Amino acid sequence: MNIGWVGLGSIGAHMVRHVLAAGIAVTAYARGQGLQAVLSAGAASDADYTAVAAGKDVVVLCVFDDAQVASVLFEHGALAAMRPGSILVIHTTGSPGFARLVQSRAPEGVLVVDATFSGGPAQAEAGALRLIVGGPAEAIERARPVLDAYSQRIFHVGELGQGQAIKLLNNLLFAANLQNAAEILRMAEQQGIGVGLCAEILHDCSASSTAVSLFKAGAPVDAVLASARPYLVKDVALALASAAELNIDTHALAATAAYFAK
Repeated sequence: MNIGWVGLGSIGAHMVRHVLAAGIAVTAYARGQGLQAVLSAGAASDADYTAVAAGKDVVVLCVFDDAQVASVLFEHGALAAMRPGSILVIHTTGSPGFARLVQSRAPEGVLVVDATFSGGPAQAEAGALRLIVGGPAEAIERARPVLDAYSQRIFHVGELGQGQAIKLLNNLLFAANLQNAAEILRMAEQQGIGVGLCAEILHDCSASSTAVSLFKAGAPVDAVLASARPYLVKDVALALASAAELNIDTHALAATAAYFAK
């Protein structure tokens, strides 16, 4: 199996190293943090998107947003360069509708999978990401040797776009939990209770959540919110926009929507 990979950084580079360790050949797009690490691990590289995609069994995108996916696939011609029978795996968290648009513009015989993931650099380094995958079962099975290399669990959730939908719901809930945790910890401070102590206790009790755990170190509440906000603005907006397209009532999330608005 031979794959093309676009998008390294602090997460993608770890993913590529696991793929290489599984004995799968990788050609990475020659840009970004982590390039030297994957080259040292045995990857090839090319500075042309079409060359990275052409002739590969699987092409993987791990970039920031739909705009970057569109740039690689449409503007730079990577999608048109893919051969019939190959699989495109999109790890980028984006719009469910955009994933379906990519499939509609793919060459005949190319199948698209949206494979959003949960986890950060530590989970990627350990090969323990959780993948939330939408798309044809046939395509997922053919891409499985790649996906298995860096994942602890793969959830096949349905048709193309459903992986994106569930990941957006996950991130919307995390954003709401984060904001609510911040409000609770402000209440603790007003009662003379330290943020770190309260967060540690809550995280060990029924109020436990990943959001609460971020406050355990005792950093100022506003600082924790500010550090997380840039990573959630895009996904909160996409989640709410996807809901609006389906006329889903999201008024209960109004405070979260307002805080994480662009």
